[in-house]
Amino acid sequence: MNKPKLLIVDDDEGIRTQIKWGIEGFEIFTADSRESAIQQFEEYKPAFVTLDLGLPPDVEGTSEGFAILEEILKRQPSTKVIVVSGSDKNVNSVKAIKKGAFDFLPKPVSLECLQEILNCNLNSHT
Repeated sequence: MNKPKLLIVDDDEGIRTQIKWGIEGFEIFTADSRESAIQQFEEYKPAFVTLDLGLPPDVEGTSEGFAILEEILKRQPSTKVIVVSGSDKNVNSVKAIKKGAFDFLPKPVSLECLQEILNCNLNSHT
């Protein structure tokens, strides 16, 4: 049986590794920039994406993350994008959900919570 695919997009290698090794039951791919995220998305067509908003070259802002969110949902609207952000600004979580993100989790990521979100939504992607 094929495992569902998860793309982790974060410029922090430690966070990518933490999620990759902490989440079970998924085929996992990683990306650290908009370019690599879109390339990985096109190649593997993951059903789920975790997305950091603060990516190079706009690490302190959110423009790259929101651009990826819009691009992924334009290409595959059924993708469940879970925004994972170190920003504690509620405005970003609201904006992400309005733009089509499925959920929003603050950093540091609770792997238990992320695993639960993913597992609860497997039925719509299997």
